[in-house]
Amino acid sequence: MSAGLIFIHGRGQQMPRALRGDKARVEAKIAGDRRGWLAGLAKGLTLAGRPPVAESSVYYPFYGNVLADLIEDHEARGLPRPDLELEQAAPARTRDQLILDAARDLGFDPATELEYTEPELAGRVRRSARSPEEEIDLSGVLRVPIVASALQFLARKTGTAEWVIEGFLTDVAYYLEIATIRDRVLDVVQETMVTAIAEHDTVVVVGHSLGSIVAYDVLQDAGTPRPVSLLVTAGSPIGFPIVQRNLLGRQGGDRPRVPVIDAPANPRWINAYDVRDVVALIHPIHDQFDGGPAAIRDVVTHNPNGPHSIGDYLSDQDVAAPIAAAIAAR
Repeated sequence: MSAGLIFIHGRGQQMPRALRGDKARVEAKIAGDRRGWLAGLAKGLTLAGRPPVAESSVYYPFYGNVLADLIEDHEARGLPRPDLELEQAAPARTRDQLILDAARDLGFDPATELEYTEPELAGRVRRSARSPEEEIDLSGVLRVPIVASALQFLARKTGTAEWVIEGFLTDVAYYLEIATIRDRVLDVVQETMVTAIAEHDTVVVVGHSLGSIVAYDVLQDAGTPRPVSLLVTAGSPIGFPIVQRNLLGRQGGDRPRVPVIDAPANPRWINAYDVRDVVALIHPIHDQFDGGPAAIRDVVTHNPNGPHSIGDYLSDQDVAAPIAAAIAAR
């Protein structure tokens, strides 16, 4: 019996455009990234008293260049992008809602925030709000200042630059809203999944950042159990309501479900987050999924090199130990 390990990376991993067609450079990039993930995991396994994982059993489906090419082509053709524009396409609405979801989780109140810079607008927000719990209507002229204010609030609260936050959430919006982009990314990961399953009895899937949403989506297969013994998500935006509304396999207004995988026992899903990680601000997630309280274990980490660092997430023994246990179980 053998087990494979699939690492699914997040956004921002693309190579410079001029190098994307160089097969040798791409292969070197993949090998280097895979070793970087393994280095973090090796530290966590050592702390947990577990043996290292053989590199030969590790798979790294690299979709970074594909994602970048598709987004660049989309924008080159003059199609709407997730910008702070008055006329919003679906990706823009999703990106803005991601920003608002994250800011609200940290206590953002648009009227209070705008009072410091645009008191007249703050008054309009107060007059237009029918209840504190109601979602902000982003269809009117207040949308741009409210979202811009929420982005500034997030940057101040988390210590993360606005352009970094916007970059992460923009790519998530593209993935969620543009079907051709989502399908191509899933094709890359699905191809690797098929290979890994053919070569091993079971696999452990680890998704980081946007890769955690990709991992969830690829495990939705018409309810058919997949030979996956554990799902690990790290630095994941999957707690955002707008993300959950767009996950594959979502049934109408029902809560999203835990992926149907062939795991021998619970927890079947480890979700790791650093409380400073702006991408994973909405946590824990175990009570947000149908079947989640039994199947999902939320793990809080403290990442010394950066709140969103995948190396730091994997070097936490509470993340590494379940990976080792899932591999050893087969």
